[in-house]
Amino acid sequence: MPKTEYFFQRKKRSFAQRFFTKGLNTSSSILFSLHESGEDFLESLPSSYPGFALMKVMFGVGSKKSKFEKEIVRTNVSRLIKQGLVAKNPKKQKTYFLTDKGKEIVLYIRDRYSILKEPWDGKLRIVVFDIPEKRRYWRIVIRQELLLFQYEQIQKSVYIGKFPIAKLFCEEIEKAGLGKNIFIFTVDEADRKEYILKLLG
Repeated sequence: MPKTEYFFQRKKRSFAQRFFTKGLNTSSSILFSLHESGEDFLESLPSSYPGFALMKVMFGVGSKKSKFEKEIVRTNVSRLIKQGLVAKNPKKQKTYFLTDKGKEIVLYIRDRYSILKEPWDGKLRIVVFDIPEKRRYWRIVIRQELLLFQYEQIQKSVYIGKFPIAKLFCEEIEKAGLGKNIFIFTVDEADRKEYILKLLG
């Protein structure tokens, strides 16, 4: 995996982790708002919709928010631009849009969140992987993904959790040619189940 792609993988998971543990912050609100509404921001947008209210703060349209709050939003927009997730439209004043990487992060978070918000089906998932040394970047990527889904390590390269692994991640593994190096087992019963559930929290 090229280092640039590896770092972007880490960025996606760090964004998702913050979202799952702390909820919407300014950066994720901006990303979701841009994804929902595209790049056309109008003064007539209803402020009752949180995303639209945020966008009004971004552009100072009919907003009673303080200058400090506007500066926080603008600072985060600038940071997202530097990270390559948001870009400014040179043809439309005060208009921004999500880059392809920005869209990818939003879809990544939504895909994972849709799994984590579902009630647990009572089954346990065991993930076993053995990644070759020359593909060691993927060991970190897989571990980060499993930790994001609240899996716990029980042996070296053996993790257990409650939630299914995202289909998109399984496709990512297959595309990388690592399908034969990772096994996922779904079980109804397991020895020391009470201990395992206590471990998973």
